[in-house]
Amino acid sequence: MKYTFLFALISIFSACSSPVENIEQETKAILEASKAFSQAYMDKDLEKQMTYYTDDIVNIPGNRPMLIGKEAVANYWRQSGNAKVIAHKSTPSELEIIGNMAKDYGYYEGRSVRDGDTTSFRGHYLITWKKGDDGQWRMSADMWAGLND
Repeated sequence: MKYTFLFALISIFSACSSPVENIEQETKAILEASKAFSQAYMDKDLEKQMTYYTDDIVNIPGNRPMLIGKEAVANYWRQSGNAKVIAHKSTPSELEIIGNMAKDYGYYEGRSVRDGDTTSFRGHYLITWKKGDDGQWRMSADMWAGLND
C-alpha cells in the first residue's frame, strides 16, 4: 500500500516537473490565453470567458469569499454588476512554466463605464495555469485584489 502511494506521489512530481520543450511557445500561448480572457471579459461573453478556466477552478476575488468550481465562478461573473468594462489587461511580473503548470503574477488594470461615468481600476493578481490534455492553457487558480491609490 505504501509503495503504491509513493509511486503515485513520484509520478505526480515527475509530471509537474518535466522539462518544457519550447518555453517561448508555451509562454506565448499563456499570454494569448490571458489576452483572450480579457477580451471575453470586456465583451461580457461569459461562455467564452469560462473556457479559460479548468473545471476545478479556485477563484479568490479580493475581499470576497473563495469560489470553487466553474459554476460558482460563472455565477460570480453573472452577478458582477452592470458596469461595462471597456479596457482590461494583465501584465505579468513573472511567468514561470514548470511542466504542465505555470505560475503567473503581476498587475492588472482597466477602465469601466457605469451610468456614463468612467472609472479606472488596477490591482495585482496571482494565477496558476494548467495545460490540458488538449494542449490549451487554462487558469486553475485565479486570485486578485485591487490596489487603492
